[in-house]
Amino acid sequence: MSYYSHGFEGQISLLGVGKAKVLTYTVIFLPAELEAELPFKTYPRLRVEGEIAEVPVRGAWMPVGDGRRYFIIAPEVKKNSGYDVGDWVEMRFRIDDQEFVDVPAALASAIAADRGLSEKWNTLSAGKKRMSAIHVASAKTPPTQARRIEDVIAALTLGCTVRELKTKRKT
Repeated sequence: MSYYSHGFEGQISLLGVGKAKVLTYTVIFLPAELEAELPFKTYPRLRVEGEIAEVPVRGAWMPVGDGRRYFIIAPEVKKNSGYDVGDWVEMRFRIDDQEFVDVPAALASAIAADRGLSEKWNTLSAGKKRMSAIHVASAKTPPTQARRIEDVIAALTLGCTVRELKTKRKT
């Protein structure tokens, strides 16, 4: 048996989100026949690990209002695979640990350095941990990463999310 339990061939598409559909994601849609095999009633945003065109991916199947589900294809995946919108690709995947959070080492060290922060971090849901981890991991420069780590620490100290912290700072 293969390491991946599910697979299909699908077309890379653009999906507009929001009322005005101004923001777009590069996605691949889950075939309807696979949806019945997966535990979406328990996990509406089912986290999976796999590969698209043999490039490793990790993320979640997200629901669209029309009943379909999509997986966001990161720019690095497009770059490393050589595929783009309109191309057909193979995606293979397996259900991932639904609590998995890929925490950048610098953020993990900063949290571990303070027991109180560590305890607060451990009370967060996996989704809130992921939101903070992505905020830090998406920084393009070390100074930006350091600033974002400070944001996460400040948010933990105040008992809020980074998004809530930014809102508080604006007011």
